[in-house]
Amino acid sequence: MSGLNEATVATISRRSFLKRALLGVAAATAASLAASRLLVKGDRSTELPGSGSIFEPRQQDLRRYWRNRMDRFRLK
Repeated sequence: MSGLNEATVATISRRSFLKRALLGVAAATAASLAASRLLVKGDRSTELPGSGSIFEPRQQDLRRYWRNRMDRFRLK
């Protein structure tokens, strides 16, 4: 009789499974974030081109873009 009770105690409940699964997901997320930070080398500020770069949009283009984009919210 006691052998039967030990077998039923060994089963895992839904609550404990969800707790362990959540803990595993949190650990995997933390490990992947830590690994990605370790793999990134150099200074992040050097990734973007500075002012005067040919890839930087002109101020007139930026103003025109946002004016056209926000124009639909104006009352007529």
